[in-house]
Amino acid sequence: MRKRSGRPPRFAAVPNETVDDADRLDLEALGLLTVVIRHQDGYEITLHEIAEKYGYGRDGLAGAWGLLQVARYIVKVQIQWASDNQWSTEVVVYDTPATDDEVQELLASIAQEQGVRTVKLMPPTKAARERAAKHAAKVAAKRKVKPGRRKLDYSVPSRAGAGESKGAGRRGDGQGQPDAAAPAAPAKKTPKPTGPKKTKEPGKRLSQHEAAAVKKVEAGFPEQLRALLPSYRPPVLRDAILEALESRKPDVLVDRVQRRWWKHGYEAAVAPGGKGIGSAVGVAVALVRPSTDCPVPLCEDGVILDDVDGSVGPCRTCERRQADRAGQVPAQRGGTGEHGDDQEHVGQPPARRWKCRTCHTPGKQGTEAPEDNLCGPCRKDAQDAAAAMAKLQEQLTSRETHREQLARDHFDELVEEAYAENAERERAAAEDLVRQRAEEERKAREAEERRLLHEKIAEENPYLLPYSQMA
Repeated sequence: MRKRSGRPPRFAAVPNETVDDADRLDLEALGLLTVVIRHQDGYEITLHEIAEKYGYGRDGLAGAWGLLQVARYIVKVQIQWASDNQWSTEVVVYDTPATDDEVQELLASIAQEQGVRTVKLMPPTKAARERAAKHAAKVAAKRKVKPGRRKLDYSVPSRAGAGESKGAGRRGDGQGQPDAAAPAAPAKKTPKPTGPKKTKEPGKRLSQHEAAAVKKVEAGFPEQLRALLPSYRPPVLRDAILEALESRKPDVLVDRVQRRWWKHGYEAAVAPGGKGIGSAVGVAVALVRPSTDCPVPLCEDGVILDDVDGSVGPCRTCERRQADRAGQVPAQRGGTGEHGDDQEHVGQPPARRWKCRTCHTPGKQGTEAPEDNLCGPCRKDAQDAAAAMAKLQEQLTSRETHREQLARDHFDELVEEAYAENAERERAAAEDLVRQRAEEERKAREAEERRLLHEKIAEENPYLLPYSQMA
C-alpha cells in the first residue's frame, strides 16, 4: 500500500485534539498514526515491517489500523488504472478525522488524475467496526465507574503559628503583613473502634537482589524436600531465609542446609522405610535458620567462618559447651589432656556418621564405616552384580571358544576341499595326457600304414602312381 497525503504537510507533530481522542483511539492506534504521519508521500506502508521495527505483533497493529480507518484518520481507496486494468490500494492519512466533504473531494481529485479509470472508497471491515464499538463502550464504562478524586491544593502553605490555618496563603497586603487566616473547618470526630480489628498484613515485596538470593538458597534444598514443599513460598520460610541472609551469604546457607539435612537425620527419615517428615515447611525453616546454641557470631555449626566465606577452624566455645554437657574437660590447644596421652582427644567432636557411597543412606550411629563404604543392601547388590558379571564373562568366554573352534573346523574343511580339488585337477590332467598320447600314437600308426600301402601300390602298379592321392 502506498501513502497519499490528505492535506498539504504542515508539521510532523500530532494535534492535541487527536491525542485527546480517547473515545475512538487507543494508545496503540495513536502510536501507529504517529508513525504513518511521520513518513513522506509515496511511502510503501507494510504493517509487518512496522511491527517488526517496534517489536509488536502484526495482528495487534492490524486492529489498531482498523480503529484508525473507522475514525477516518486513515482513508483507503482502490484505483483501477486504464493501462492494464489492474487495481492498486492507496492510503490517505489525516492528522484529524476526515469529513465527508474531504473524502468526496479526495475521490474527485484522484479520478481526475491521468491514467485513472475507476476509483472507489474501501470501507472498514466488520471486525474493525466491532472493535471500535467495544473500545468506545469500554471507555464509557470506565468513566461511569470512575470514583471521585480529591483535587490537590497546589498553593504554597504558609508557616503559620498555632492559631493560623494550615491552608492560609503567604501573600501580604502590601505592607509585609500576612492576610487574615481563614477559619479552620471543624474536625470530624472519628468513632472509636468497639473491638480489636484484625487486619491482614500485606505481603512483603522482595527486591531483585533479595529474590535472587532466596531462589539460590531454595535451589540448594535437597530434592526430596523440594518435592514435599508447597508450590508457593510460605511467608514463614521466606522470613527465615531473609533473616539468615542478614549474616550469611547464599553459598554458606546452601552448605548449611545440605549439612544439616543428613546430620539431623532428615535424609534417613525420607529414605525408603524411614519414619518420614511431618512438616516439610518446618524442616526447611529448621535447616536454614541461624543456630542459637553458640553466642559467637561467626560460628557456623561448630566451625568459625572467616569473612563468612572460608572456614578457619573449630569453634572453641562449642567444644567447651559440648565437653560441659558430656562432663569432660576439653584438651588444651597444643598439649595433652589432664591424664596424659590417653586423654589427647578428649573434648573433640564425635566422629561424623558415614554414608553409603551408592544410595547415600546414613549408617548407624556409633558404627565405623566399612572398607567398601557400602550398606548391607548395596553390598548385596554389588555382590550379585559381580556374580552376574562373572557368569556373563564365563558365557562370553565359552561362546568365543566355540566360535574359534567353528572357525578352525571351517578352515580345515576349506583346506580339504582345496586338496581334493587339486587332486581332481591333476587326475584330469593325467587322463588328458594319456588320451593325447594315445591319439598321437594312433595317428602315427595310421601314417605308417598309409606309407606302407603307398609303397606296395607303387611297387605292384607303378602306372597308377600319377592317379594316386597318396602321391
